[in-house]
Amino acid sequence: MATIERARGGSVRSDGPDALERRAMALWPRLDRAALRRCHNDAHRIAALVARRTTMPPEAIVAVLTMPRVDDEEVSTWFG
Repeated sequence: MATIERARGGSVRSDGPDALERRAMALWPRLDRAALRRCHNDAHRIAALVARRTTMPPEAIVAVLTMPRVDDEEVSTWFG
């Protein structure tokens, strides 16, 4: 499993080397794929790319991209 660096220096486990790119495309489907590839799976570079298209600040975009995954078992625990 790959490790993604968070904005505050901690780390979060991801599904693979392109997890940030896949998450970014899921959240912002009209992103330019070539520009996204040039970000090299760097959360801050992806945030700079996305910030051009949204009113979200880059810090919030990084937080959304790097938040840990929640599996189905955790969802049923939290929401019944």
